[in-house]
Amino acid sequence: MTLTVRTHMGLTVEDLERAVPAIRDAARAHAARSVVVSPATVRIELVMREQLSTVGHATSPTNVATTAVTLGRCENGTPWALTIGGRHTLTVGCSGAGKGSVFWGIAGAFGPAVAAGLVHLIGIDLKYGIELSVGARLFTTVATTEADAAKTLAAVEQLMDKRGAQMAGVARHHKPTQSDPLIVLMIDELAGLTAYMSDAALRKEASASLSRILTKGRALGVVVVAFLQDPRKEVLPMRGLFTQTVALRLRSRDEVAMVLGDGTADTAPAHRISPERPGTGYVIAEDGQVTKVRADLWSDEQIRSTAGQYGRSQTRQGTTK
Repeated sequence: MTLTVRTHMGLTVEDLERAVPAIRDAARAHAARSVVVSPATVRIELVMREQLSTVGHATSPTNVATTAVTLGRCENGTPWALTIGGRHTLTVGCSGAGKGSVFWGIAGAFGPAVAAGLVHLIGIDLKYGIELSVGARLFTTVATTEADAAKTLAAVEQLMDKRGAQMAGVARHHKPTQSDPLIVLMIDELAGLTAYMSDAALRKEASASLSRILTKGRALGVVVVAFLQDPRKEVLPMRGLFTQTVALRLRSRDEVAMVLGDGTADTAPAHRISPERPGTGYVIAEDGQVTKVRADLWSDEQIRSTAGQYGRSQTRQGTTK
């Protein structure tokens, strides 16, 4: 249900926005959000029937995507499309929150573009490579040891610097081609790089490379997609360098504030997501609007099928060109 509300004399649009929770509850809506559409006018969207109670199952991708991928659905039933190109994406959720559905939703959706040579996926998985192994053929490179992870990050940084020198004075934004593909660096459990590496020198080296990639890579077609359980600053000091965040189920209001920002625990209560709904989370759009979403489930069979259809015959270990 969509309501367009105009202010009367003596009221402001801020007054209308503060009234949205009361309007939501009076209408018995599942959720509500508001946006100022013109001076003194607010559009209020009420979700009367939530569409996230059932599990969606991923289907084989067919479109060549180099910018945005469809991961599931929003609470109003519309597709959940997440822009990856030109942004660094951090997905945070406690154990069992459904990070794997988001991970493979992104990697799988890029399958046709991988086959076309327009996207190169580079994976880092320091949990013995268990997560990436099932679909490793989608990846140009997979690093599963601390040493290989540091080498991979250094190689990505070197590629980024070379591309930056080539683009300087020629173009401000990267456009994927077969000779110059979008590089998507996907990191499963980022804390393994930033906080828990056993070798302190390697940890420092890897963190420095990652920070520089996050600082300079977006316009050059080098983006990071990372996944994390613990959002504390001491675990991820470069948290502010990610340009968009997905909050799956979290443990507390404090964690919601760490992931999505101060004051978001009421509008995006990720700490209240049921453990029975993995893949459910909240995203905040560029206009500041909060959307509840749920990622489709990717089974091992679906991942293997997609990797077999679109992946390469061999994946390099630890280095990238």
